[in-house]
Amino acid sequence: MQPPETASVGILPIGALGVAFHHHLTSREAQPGRVVFLSRHASAKGDRWQGQSKVTVETPEGSHDLPLAGRLEGTLAEAAHGGRLPGIVLVCTNPDQLFGVVADYVAVIEHEHRENRLSDAPASLPLLVLCANGIYFQRIRSSFIELLEESTLLGRLPDLWPDLMPRVVGRLVRGITIQTAMRRGSGTSAVYKPGPPGRTLLAGGDRTARAAAVRLLAERGGWFEDAGEVSPTRAEFNKALVNLAMNVLGQLAAIDPDGRFRPLTVGEIRRHVPRARIIELVEAVTDVGRGVGVFGESDSPAEVLRSLEQALETTSSHVPSSLQLLQQHLADGSLGPGMAPTEKWLLQPLQHYARSLSDTAAFNYFENLERDLTAALERAAAAPRAAVGTPPDSP
Repeated sequence: MQPPETASVGILPIGALGVAFHHHLTSREAQPGRVVFLSRHASAKGDRWQGQSKVTVETPEGSHDLPLAGRLEGTLAEAAHGGRLPGIVLVCTNPDQLFGVVADYVAVIEHEHRENRLSDAPASLPLLVLCANGIYFQRIRSSFIELLEESTLLGRLPDLWPDLMPRVVGRLVRGITIQTAMRRGSGTSAVYKPGPPGRTLLAGGDRTARAAAVRLLAERGGWFEDAGEVSPTRAEFNKALVNLAMNVLGQLAAIDPDGRFRPLTVGEIRRHVPRARIIELVEAVTDVGRGVGVFGESDSPAEVLRSLEQALETTSSHVPSSLQLLQQHLADGSLGPGMAPTEKWLLQPLQHYARSLSDTAAFNYFENLERDLTAALERAAAAPRAAVGTPPDSP
């Protein structure tokens, strides 16, 4: 019997965003190549998803079970050893898990070298598209290069400079997405609700490979666009504003002084958060962005604010992901101290940039925002569970 064809797209791992991507990328019939799921190395042992598992997906047309048989390829390393690496991998982990994913990817590159495939065709490596929220691409790429050089030092890879290194590092791409998704419950009994198609902008990496990936993903039914000359960090700053406004200010609006939490949609957050506070946020992000060169002198806070409001219009009925996660943690009593990774990888990089620029006002703004959010989360964790509201049904 012939083995199944190699997947054209891999999604790492199964989660709300990953299931949403799978839903939209498999919505058209008779598309070439398969779409499969991959596991993180750290979670592979005892992975709850097995070949006989099913994922429950809820759409406007109703609920259905997505059988995982034939759709699981294990970790990146397992897919490499089996000769089943997808051409594109959409990485949908939390931002703090990206370092582990990149380390796994380096192991894949080492495997390809041992198989004598790296020197002749580095373009055969999967395009690794990082879709987690946050401002991190420059740091992750630097870590990627350091791991490659360490592997060279240990004799696991040949000297990649000056020819191979740019081609290998060019396989790392940033995916800035406004694709919405929702999950109810946890574990294998969770119900996943993909939102309507949302744009994912691919930035950075090799231009030719990025453009080819956009074409393939769009042909499969996904909403993917090429950022062209826009830098990954500029695109991250643009998306950071959306996340800061809806996930950070949204949580502050959703938790009252007594710790009572009520999940809010994007539209409700916009009505609850004073416009002056949104303007203050936009001005702080624009100041830092201009200081590090991702915004130009012509990028006024007013222009940035208009772009933010346009982006929010398309998701007015959606409950932001951080509010969904907060409600889940409150419901099961698992809310821990401090911010979630998404907020950490927004506020702390901005504080770092502001400190480097000696922009005291911006640094104090983002530090105070972090302090306010941490205090609000502490109030929510201490409040009785009965204080947790019921979320509106949103796509």
